[in-house]
Amino acid sequence: MAAPVGAAPASGPAAHPVESRDPATGEVWRRFPAATSADVAAALATARRAQPAWFGTPLRDRARRIEAFRRALYARRDEVARTISRECGKPPVEALGEVLVTLDFARYYASRRVLRVLRPAHFTGATPPMWRKRVRISQEPFGVIGVISPWNYPFMLASAILLPALVAGNAVLLKPSEFTTQSGLLIGELLREAGVPANLVHVLPGDRVAGAALIEQGCDKIFFTGSEATGRKVAAECGARLVPCVLELGGSDAAIVLDDADLEHTADGIVWGRFSNSGQTCVAPKRVLVHQAVYDRFMPVLAARVRALNATTARDASEMGPLIRPEQTARLRGQYDDALARGAEVAAAGPSDAEHLFPPTLLAGVTPDMRVLREETFGPILPVVRVRDDDEAVARANDSAYGLSASVWSGSRSRALAVAARLDAGSVVINDSVIVAGMSDVPHGGVKASGSGRAHGVWGLLECVRTKTVVEERLPRMRQAWWFPYGAGTRDAFDGAVAALHGRGLFERLRGLWRARALLRRPRS
Repeated sequence: MAAPVGAAPASGPAAHPVESRDPATGEVWRRFPAATSADVAAALATARRAQPAWFGTPLRDRARRIEAFRRALYARRDEVARTISRECGKPPVEALGEVLVTLDFARYYASRRVLRVLRPAHFTGATPPMWRKRVRISQEPFGVIGVISPWNYPFMLASAILLPALVAGNAVLLKPSEFTTQSGLLIGELLREAGVPANLVHVLPGDRVAGAALIEQGCDKIFFTGSEATGRKVAAECGARLVPCVLELGGSDAAIVLDDADLEHTADGIVWGRFSNSGQTCVAPKRVLVHQAVYDRFMPVLAARVRALNATTARDASEMGPLIRPEQTARLRGQYDDALARGAEVAAAGPSDAEHLFPPTLLAGVTPDMRVLREETFGPILPVVRVRDDDEAVARANDSAYGLSASVWSGSRSRALAVAARLDAGSVVINDSVIVAGMSDVPHGGVKASGSGRAHGVWGLLECVRTKTVVEERLPRMRQAWWFPYGAGTRDAFDGAVAALHGRGLFERLRGLWRARALLRRPRS
């Protein structure tokens, strides 16, 4: 079978081709030869040869290619959305939403605001001894960036890293999830359609072997989005080779419902955040901590919203589709069974039209020892915990290995901001959920086991460059006062210079300046 458009050329028949399956039916609708380590090495060498010319392309022209990608994606938005929906099982409206967010990222990274960040900065040294120095700070690309992207938002999350990497002047090797290969290949097609040089971006179908090869073969930086367990391995491999990496490893985000929250609005926002994409969202509210004063009123409202959801295998699912693979369902079932065995109760569950679908489920009576609170639950389970006050809510929210995002629901802006300031999280959303990861100008990333580094916004752009400093002497024939030789009076003159710069009053500084004059009269060595 020939390698699909955008894939690395296969060096031989793949032992384990990757398959694109319909999550609703399990049907394999396309197979792709998996890239070997040799394929990755060849793609890396080709990309490395192409990258200097790309960096030599004027910044504005690189941005024009990103804008052309946006126009090409808009023209093919229905095709891309259908592919995302078929590979991920998400409803058509959510697949189109992923396209919309990607369009936003493309517009942002082609904007003048971003280009200003990449242009060199010039200034004079800040302190008087350095006034003779002209400083130039420039941002230079790493070279070849490796991107290992996930399956839950396969088009948006990959593009949100790949686009800033390109505009910054890098080449990119993209290893999409083996579950969503076609979505990754479409990104490569659209970039070529936009005029990005063909050898600059390589999409490499494959499994963990291809992902590991990105590190082993010598990419200059790695961006990884995925599980904590795999992220630890990526970090270890990168650390052994001193390769910088950015890791987004998921989370167990808390939603804190204070006693002054609008309960109807809060229920709507939390249910959408938790159950959109069938609960397979890193920044979804995965634990709800409700103030005891409103718990008994809030639970029926929340339960009604959950019962109204419908999990279906229908292609035009309006709310929830299937989980990506049976293995994901089995893991979620294990967390659910553990909770019930330890005393949790099902407060509400929505309908599903197939046995293999996991229905939207609301759990009450949840305790800290249960897996649904200790682990990341990547699916449609929503555990709710009663808390006494704001302090207990913050303590329970922070009692997690993860710290990706969180949300606070309150009618008081000042109170919500005070709670947000105390949360161990990379981001906090007030009176909404999830959307922070889709905002093109906002940094995305976590703390603790949720990873390190940032993607998106200017902060994500700066992860794609190395900062270089050039300091130029304005008076190159005039020797520096602190050079050799050190004579008998050098120390006293130097102390005078210190006093002139940092003395406590005008008189002390003037005396120091008089003592320091000897530094200018020292003989050459």
